[in-house]
Amino acid sequence: MTSYGILSVLPATVAILLAFWIKRINAALLAGVVVAIVLLNPQAPWLAPFRSLDYMVRVAIDPDNFMLIAFSLLVGGLLKLIRDANGFQAFSDAIARARKGYGKGTVFGLTYVLGTVIFLECWSNILITGTTLAPLYDKLGISRARLAYFVHTVGLNMVAMLVINGWGAFYMTLLSAQQIDRPFQLIVSALPFNLYGWASLGMVAFVMATGLTIGPMREAEAATRAAIENEGTETASAEPAQPAGPEPRLSYMLVPILTLIVTMLTSLYLTGNGDITRGAGTASILYASALATMALAALLLVKRVFSFGEIEDRIVGGMQEFFDISLLIVFALSLGELSKDLGTGEYMSRLVSESLPIFLLPVIIFLLGALMSFATGTSYGTLAIMVPIVLPMAGATGYDPALLFGVCLSGAVFGDNTSPVNDNSIITSMATKVSVIDHVRTQMPYALIAAGVSAIGFVIVGLLFAR
Repeated sequence: MTSYGILSVLPATVAILLAFWIKRINAALLAGVVVAIVLLNPQAPWLAPFRSLDYMVRVAIDPDNFMLIAFSLLVGGLLKLIRDANGFQAFSDAIARARKGYGKGTVFGLTYVLGTVIFLECWSNILITGTTLAPLYDKLGISRARLAYFVHTVGLNMVAMLVINGWGAFYMTLLSAQQIDRPFQLIVSALPFNLYGWASLGMVAFVMATGLTIGPMREAEAATRAAIENEGTETASAEPAQPAGPEPRLSYMLVPILTLIVTMLTSLYLTGNGDITRGAGTASILYASALATMALAALLLVKRVFSFGEIEDRIVGGMQEFFDISLLIVFALSLGELSKDLGTGEYMSRLVSESLPIFLLPVIIFLLGALMSFATGTSYGTLAIMVPIVLPMAGATGYDPALLFGVCLSGAVFGDNTSPVNDNSIITSMATKVSVIDHVRTQMPYALIAAGVSAIGFVIVGLLFAR
């Protein structure tokens, strides 16, 4: 095998720098793919665009990769169908009907509950939790900035760790590309090492319990108190407008979600011959989302909520909303495969083992991942670049691959939680009526505390697990 040495790092470096510059992760990943193709075929660089296209087609039609792409489209259709049938609205209404008896403890508990049960995808999690709980936070005099911090942090980290969803399917595809024999088992083993996720959730719980108010959040709380004193809470606690469209029914949300969970677990069990850790994860999540969509479609047809054509239009419309994610998956998996062909991970392993104390590797990976994800605003793109580089280091450094994957998750999720160019930050702003900049400013001190705790934790992990 040809050794590309330091050149093997060039495609990932180009992708990272371009993402920092233009803030467009798909274009940056595509540029990295083209650079990698040029390195692998230096005799005819002018053919790189065509060879890149051929390569990405081969990656996309790989069965596991194609299933992940299909799932990313199908889940968009499922979510839009639930949303347009007012299934999510019915869930919000069920919470709102009893809200008069709620105190802070109950509302904070609901924040965690909603952030956990709506695990399919971050956007819906944050939108539903934010819009449902906003009137309750207003009524209790809690600032919208604090609500934004809570729903964004809880929703994101719960979805990232409850892996019976698109995140889990993406993790499994990345790991399968690295020839990991039991990717689902490795993911489960990696979750304890997602220190930023645990520290963030713990920080939210601490803030809820103590009312800790620091930095810009203090200004937001003071502004909320002043508004209550000057204007009262009549406007804030007013009843939400009645939704347009079908009558909200809780079954329109519960039926597809329960179908998805049961189908996913059953498929993992059957495809793993009785061992869910050996099950076909990507196939299982695709089967589950397809069956959940069919179950909801059948229910809506029986209830005469939508016609067959209206259901089809909504599913296709939802798929279009998730098309960018599907493109990202193709580009990300292609760059990951090319990094493996170039031997990027092996080169970085030798470089690190020769030049750095091995116990510092986890904290360095975390800090690099956090910086990359913050600048680019995407955890998927960060994982796609880092996992093919970091996992091969396990053999050379003696670290458990699950530990290194957990470190990668921590760094990637930090950017999703804090970056102003991240889609979840924008969705949080929409759901809570807090500007993106104000949300990032008020949340950042808490996120940095969690990141600092995580960094210290990774130094300790390095000392304990380095060989």
